[in-house]
Amino acid sequence: MIAALDKLYRWAVDEKILAATPFTYRQVWSRASNSGAAMTVAVNCARESGARNGDMRFLDMPHYLVFRDVGLRGRLPDGREDPSWRGRNSERNALFAELLVTTGLRLQEASSLLVSELPSLNAVHDRSARSVAFRLAAATAKGARGRNIRIPIRLIKQMNDYRVIERDNALARGRSDRTRGIDRPIAVTGYEHRALRLAGDERKTSVDQLTPSERARLVDKRTGAPLALWLTEDGRPAPMAAWQAIFTRASERCRRLGFDDIDVTPHMLRHSFAVHMLALLLREQVGWMVNERSQAMGSAYRRLIGDPLLKLQRLMGHRRIESTYLYLDHTEESQAIVDAAVGELGLDAAREMSL
Repeated sequence: MIAALDKLYRWAVDEKILAATPFTYRQVWSRASNSGAAMTVAVNCARESGARNGDMRFLDMPHYLVFRDVGLRGRLPDGREDPSWRGRNSERNALFAELLVTTGLRLQEASSLLVSELPSLNAVHDRSARSVAFRLAAATAKGARGRNIRIPIRLIKQMNDYRVIERDNALARGRSDRTRGIDRPIAVTGYEHRALRLAGDERKTSVDQLTPSERARLVDKRTGAPLALWLTEDGRPAPMAAWQAIFTRASERCRRLGFDDIDVTPHMLRHSFAVHMLALLLREQVGWMVNERSQAMGSAYRRLIGDPLLKLQRLMGHRRIESTYLYLDHTEESQAIVDAAVGELGLDAAREMSL
């Protein structure tokens, strides 16, 4: 938006409509793409505000693996089993972290999933597919904005394994009084992938309409089992606060074992997904543009940055694109990727940034 306004005001100055533009510029040194001669370029100092620039933290892959394996799974730094580890639900906790870091879901969105919502792999006919589409229910998303995400197939298999082993074991342990501790349970007489029937109502209720608090109250009328995917050790829906505590304890364990810079929250894994996904989208966009041998300077540079950001905005569920901009500042690869693309495509990056 600033680039568009900058061009408009420059045009107005050239046409003698205005005496000067309202922007402040700074001079930077650059080299002409044809001759290599040094030259100064005016760069607009205005910036579109991003969201929470100061507190955006994310993990690189090595630090995430330490957090997952040492902190959540209770292993030693060298990968061996820790005989003193007394943690419970290790695989469940690691699986939950994998879900956050591979999908970019918010804590509320991921923690309120239902068993019936798990995608079925029977409908996947493409054997080369690595992920499947999943529609996030609007009522669980921030601002009630549902969106389509992709869940890795390997993760769906692990979630199904959790459902039939660890989750069923938790239900068996809490079989005596499963609804104890569930405030005003909502009995369900039948359910399918995207809909369910409530007791006393023959109409189908879409899962899209169920809020996180309502989801935590759903129980199967026949068995008394909660429909929430993530359960505590005694078979009750795991609250969001429990995940916060689990991540805090895992981080403390990592620091006790010498990883002083690990302090992970669930939202950090969402940021980690965004930063790494943006780098991937930029690389894919560069590859597409090089293959197409695009020579249109303005449109090429705009597509290089704009398309990946729009895709990431949809994946993250951001209402405003400004909330997505902040990840550009934290993607170490992004500038190198853009610079490489500029060289490949013959674009003048300094000129484009100033225009």
